[in-house]
Amino acid sequence: MFATIRRYTAKGTVDKKALDDLKRRIEDDFLPIAQDIRGFHCYYAVNVDNRQVVTVSLFDDKTGAVESTRRAADFVKKDPMKDQLGTPEVLEGDLLVAKEAGVGAR
Repeated sequence: MFATIRRYTAKGTVDKKALDDLKRRIEDDFLPIAQDIRGFHCYYAVNVDNRQVVTVSLFDDKTGAVESTRRAADFVKKDPMKDQLGTPEVLEGDLLVAKEAGVGAR
């Protein structure tokens, strides 16, 4: 598997309403685009202290991950928060270890 991590650093603190709106746009508009990429496994978006948004995507291979980054860039260019989020730092690489809890664990 191949992982992509994108870190968007906001210009200043982002308020809760703006983050809630971004969350909705990601869920409604970006995720269907990402899920359509061959080899898609999962996508996570993390709010870091209302100053950064970090996303993690997993794909079967590098081809899917690169396409995800291209589509994310297209999405952000059209997003109302584009000026506040700016260009992300992008990290990509082979997933070395992955472990998830079994369904119903705990």
